[in-house]
Amino acid sequence: MFSYSGRRGLAASILFASVASVAMGGPANVQTYGDVDMLNQGMYPDDPTAGADKFGLAANEIMFATNQYFHGNWPFVPEGDDYPGTDTMYAGAFQYTGGDGYSNSPGVVNGAQVITIDYSAQVGEGEIITSFTLGIAADDFQFPTFGNAYTAVINSQQNAALTGVLNDFNQTGPFVQFFTIGLDVASLNPNHTLTLIIRQGDSGARGFGPGDGWAIDFLTVGIETVPAPSAAALVGMLGFGSIRRRRA
Repeated sequence: MFSYSGRRGLAASILFASVASVAMGGPANVQTYGDVDMLNQGMYPDDPTAGADKFGLAANEIMFATNQYFHGNWPFVPEGDDYPGTDTMYAGAFQYTGGDGYSNSPGVVNGAQVITIDYSAQVGEGEIITSFTLGIAADDFQFPTFGNAYTAVINSQQNAALTGVLNDFNQTGPFVQFFTIGLDVASLNPNHTLTLIIRQGDSGARGFGPGDGWAIDFLTVGIETVPAPSAAALVGMLGFGSIRRRRA
C-alpha cells in the first residue's frame, strides 16, 4: 500500500513560467539531478519543490509540491549540459498518428525513458542508508485523457506506488508538478546507483495507442544514514545473543 500527502493535481495552485527563479536551497543530504529550468522553456517563479518533503519519507509515502506550473511551449530538446534523460520529450514506442503535441513534435523519443543516478557521493564511508526519498518534476503525463498506461521501474523492479502516481496525473496544459516518494531501502543497489525506467503501454485502435508525450525536468535524491555497526559491536551483539540463548 502507499499513501498520498500534500496537495496534488488540479487542486494545487497553478503558477506560470517567469524569467527569473529563486535559488533552491536544501539540507546537505538532498541533491538535485538536472537543471531546474522548466524543460529549458523558462524559470520557475518560486521554488517548485516547496510543500513536498525531500528526505525522510517512509517507503511508498508520497508528497506533492504545493504548486504546479503551466509552461505552454514545445517542442524542446535537451541541451548539452542537461542531465541524461531530463528535458527530453518521450512517447510510447507504439502509437498511431495523433495524440498530444509532444508525441507529434520533432525531437520526441519513441521508447522508454531511462535515467540513472549515481548518488554515491551522498553516502559517507561506513554509512548505512535508513531512508531514501526520490523527487521527480513530472511534466505532461496524461493517462486519463489518452489511455496509455505508464509503468515505472526502479532498479529492475516495477514500483506500484510510483506507477500509480504517474497514471493519476492528467497534466494537460502542459503542466509541471514536483512530487516525492519514499523508496524501500531494501530495493537499493549496493553500488549506490539508481535506475529509473518509465514505459508507456499500447492500447486503442489496432492495439496502438494515441501518442501521449511526457518529460521530466529534474530529480532530487534525499538520503538519511546512520553509521554502520563496528566489527566489535557486531561481535558484542552476537555474544549477547548467545548468552541469552544459553540462559533460555
